Amino acid sequence: MTRMSRRSKQLDAACQQGERLHAAGRLAEAEQVYRQVLAAEPRHADANHMLGVLALQSGHAAAALDLFDAAILAKPLVSVYHVHRAHALLALRRPAEAVAACNVALRTKSNNAEAYQVLGHAHTDALQPGEALRAYREAVRLKPNLPDLFNNLGTALRNIGALEEAEERLREALRRAPDDMGVQLNLSSVLKELGKVDAAESLLRDALGRQPNDPVLIYNMALLLLLTGRDSEAWPGWEQRFAARAVPDRGLTQPQWTGEPLNGRRLLVYAEQGLGDTIQFCRFLPGLAGSVTFEAPPRLQRLLGTMPGMPPMVSPGAAVMADVVCPLMSLPARTGATIPGPVPYLFAEADRIARWGARIGTEGLKIGIAWQGNPARIEDRGRSIPLHAFTALATVPGVRLISLQKNDGTEQLDALGSVETLGADFDLGPDGFLDTAAAMMCVDLVVTSDTSIAHLAGALGRPVWVALRAVPDWRWQLGRGDSPWYPTMRLFRQTEREDWGPVFAAMAGALGTL
Repeated sequence: MTRMSRRSKQLDAACQQGERLHAAGRLAEAEQVYRQVLAAEPRHADANHMLGVLALQSGHAAAALDLFDAAILAKPLVSVYHVHRAHALLALRRPAEAVAACNVALRTKSNNAEAYQVLGHAHTDALQPGEALRAYREAVRLKPNLPDLFNNLGTALRNIGALEEAEERLREALRRAPDDMGVQLNLSSVLKELGKVDAAESLLRDALGRQPNDPVLIYNMALLLLLTGRDSEAWPGWEQRFAARAVPDRGLTQPQWTGEPLNGRRLLVYAEQGLGDTIQFCRFLPGLAGSVTFEAPPRLQRLLGTMPGMPPMVSPGAAVMADVVCPLMSLPARTGATIPGPVPYLFAEADRIARWGARIGTEGLKIGIAWQGNPARIEDRGRSIPLHAFTALATVPGVRLISLQKNDGTEQLDALGSVETLGADFDLGPDGFLDTAAAMMCVDLVVTSDTSIAHLAGALGRPVWVALRAVPDWRWQLGRGDSPWYPTMRLFRQTEREDWGPVFAAMAGALGTL
């Protein structure tokens, strides 16, 4: 018994030596020590744990998780083991399990501020911003000096729309870490959403002065430049969206096409983001000279096929012989193509127009409406509109509101009986927007939130009014009532954040001109 105790102490001392090497940045030496301890005692909890920390730091999250599980099996009540297990689960994109791991850590040590901080990360990744905010607030209460905590708190506040408090917390984070690029970036984003674009730009330029090649900073500057209408200055930075991980890289192995003559080479252009983005940017495809193939979302291909000059289309994953590739939303940057170009460039099918025209009829001022985007996307906060906000339009004599909404948001129809629906067969089937496009040709006006419906109506050349939050997505710019992308579009903007009343009151007043 005495010999085992002495051996155990020796192993513990060796592990502590490994931790000192680890803290000094001598990672290879630390790893060697941890492995020597585990060779002598495979169940040594601290050695498994610290080797897991090292694996996580090295980007090997799966291996780290196995090591943390081994440590927990030996000592299940050590709170920090569960915290680091949650870190590994987050790196593996398993946020629900990370939440559970943090809750175990808090059961073993209820005042563990680090556990609350990681719990905030897990709820953020699980798209539960309210829960994330509560966790970060508890971490601040327990241990306000935790690294990056005020940055986390400010980001959580931004995610629920509490922008003024988010600015306050992020300024506190910046006071604590004045050279932290991440804090500057997050604060600039909040300032931009508050409409303080000059201050946001100043912060970004300051950060870029110290890290001029950082793709995240360059990309965010491009977004701000696009928002303020400086497209030609913005497009080069827009190309950094993949390096900034704002958009997943397809991992295609062919060289990128940068706009030069193809000279017999075969070009594959691929859609990269949402359906509305594809509708917005597909206009640039017919202008490409040479052998071009477009990889398009399958459900959009029939609609996109109505565009004159559209190159052959394939679905993602199809075997395509291509020498060079280009993401769709890089075409204006790489070709110098101008905006807006002519509309319409997409067209509804004649037989569908006849069918939906007969169902809709000719009575009254017919307004097709849509109000809800994809609620699972964080970008949807502030863009979608409660259906009841459209009530102001329904009070205008002679107006008929006709729903163009599909799926998310249609549950709100039960509470507003003044909106007509087009039946369960509306846009039913594998091809998207075909009936919607036809219905748009049969109404007098489309009124919509910032969704793909706005892009479709604009591409069809239909009169369309878009209700926008105070500081909208970059493509709608600031302050203007029209869109450079769609000549038949009119923009109605919030004057106060989160307040749709004046927007729809202005629309109701403008209906008199129709």
